Amino acid sequence: MTDPEVDPQIADFLAAHRTASLATVDAAGLPHAANVQYVSDDALNLYWVSSTASEHSQHLADRPGSAITVYAHVDAPDQIHGVQMHGTAELLSDAAAVTLVRALYEATYPFAAEPPYRDAVAAQSFYRFRPTWVRWIDNRRGFGWKHEKTL
Repeated sequence: MTDPEVDPQIADFLAAHRTASLATVDAAGLPHAANVQYVSDDALNLYWVSSTASEHSQHLADRPGSAITVYAHVDAPDQIHGVQMHGTAELLSDAAAVTLVRALYEATYPFAAEPPYRDAVAAQSFYRFRPTWVRWIDNRRGFGWKHEKTL
């Protein structure tokens, strides 16, 4: 379902926030969650930097299906709002894509372009999450209000 009023709000929300909880599954089927510091684009893709040796990265190498949630940090129940997404995540291997994402990441997180973080980020890999389903929850519109769409 497409809602011309809600869809841009999701992209704006993702652009305004910085930390996502990434859910993956290991070989035994056990869930794993990790927070990642991300940047996003208008297509609702999320990008982050991580070691290929990290647990979540190893899970994604074998099982790219994953889920992500991003929410606003609020205390009042009538202010809760955020995004839940299902999709796939992958290691970015295309040099041109990595260059573009690195520039976006450094524009969002200037520390990533300066020592000592520049070398640490350069030694890691960039990942992309592509959503296939999105749920926007917004209690500011009424308790339990949600908008879902398959991409």
